[in-house]
Amino acid sequence: FFELTVKVVDESLIPVSNSEVKISITDIDNGQLVPGSIISDEGITDSEGKILFSFENKAFITARACFENSSTGNVNYLCREGNVYLEEDTNKELTLMLQGSNCEFCN
Repeated sequence: FFELTVKVVDESLIPVSNSEVKISITDIDNGQLVPGSIISDEGITDSEGKILFSFENKAFITARACFENSSTGNVNYLCREGNVYLEEDTNKELTLMLQGSNCEFCN
């Protein structure tokens, strides 16, 4: 098995629930997302700011977290992107700290 737990936190390291996390395959040679890749998944973090993904194959993964922040009355996004290489029979963990800049992939 190949598993990945993504944890989403704010700048105070407090877990962020209800954050959308999208997973895609990344080309190891150039670091770009592989369009139409076989592995593509998404989900919402739980009350501990975590979400678990399971895969059948080894891969270099890009995880993108987006959180819609509408507390000020205006809708804006907090986001973070990170990469991880999956290892067989290991639950890899990736922590993403949300920030409010360059969230183009959240739209």
